[in-house]
Amino acid sequence: MSTLCTTSARRGPQRGSLMAGALATAALTGISLIGSPTPARADDGNTFFTTEQQVFGFLSQSTPLNQQEAIKGYPASGQDAQEVKLDDVEKVYPHDQALQDVPSKLGSGFDLPPSVPTEGPDIRRRSGDDKEPWLSNWDAKSMCGQPSHNPGGDPMPCGFVGVLDKAYPTVQTTAAVMGKAKLTYKTQAMVGQDTSQTSGWSVGGKVSATLVPPGSTGGTSPGGEVNFSYSESTTTTNKWTSLTEQTTDVDIPDGVSGRLEGRVNGGSYLGYIVYKLDFTNGDGDRKQKMVLIPARVMIQAPSNPAPITWVKRQG
Repeated sequence: MSTLCTTSARRGPQRGSLMAGALATAALTGISLIGSPTPARADDGNTFFTTEQQVFGFLSQSTPLNQQEAIKGYPASGQDAQEVKLDDVEKVYPHDQALQDVPSKLGSGFDLPPSVPTEGPDIRRRSGDDKEPWLSNWDAKSMCGQPSHNPGGDPMPCGFVGVLDKAYPTVQTTAAVMGKAKLTYKTQAMVGQDTSQTSGWSVGGKVSATLVPPGSTGGTSPGGEVNFSYSESTTTTNKWTSLTEQTTDVDIPDGVSGRLEGRVNGGSYLGYIVYKLDFTNGDGDRKQKMVLIPARVMIQAPSNPAPITWVKRQG
């Protein structure tokens, strides 16, 4: 039985390339893998990962993540519900750097023409501070994609830029079972539709996973789920789609305590929701500014069309 099971039917890792991928992930995540233990192997050849580093090392090969990511349009799906503070974002992604990245990542619509008086930048202190005082305290989501205040102007642009904060979060796991035993599981992914073309939003969806417990004759365990957004680089390619339910058996060899983990093929990115406001008041005075709002967003991996990877873990 292969170490890896995914909804796209990928096969297990090659032993010779595992450490190379793990070291690449160490450079990405800052985790040292020097001297990390090798995966446990049972007599029948099954491989069970024993550490997070080994899982990251494998997934970094099959599902590489970009260190920086961008989303065109407001990330209506995938935002962390917990408050994100500016101080935490600044430690890993200073707003000055984000302002430099915005035009290259999100396009020329975010340029600030020198002919228009500029204020700011308007850097918000926390994720909940998303009301716009220039426009009667509209929230950022409502503003994105609205018509320009200037005749013939482009719709109000918005997006997200961020850096990798956490890779491959766990969406579902079984309890550890001592072998010799068999685990039977079912997986299903539910994915929404991208509507950024019509409303100024970038909508991803929700990935959910269900498992049939060992020895069960019917029913499934409660499904784990994660909301996500599409990467700017995957808005037209490699989108995750709804998948049919799949059943797979995994044998746990004698003497091995094993479990299954479902890992989302994506990452959590810490950065800023950004929008440019080009505004003309009632007196005809025009001004502009760039607004950055702290945020954390789950983003789909750019190259893997399967939303979940299942790995075998020891312990």
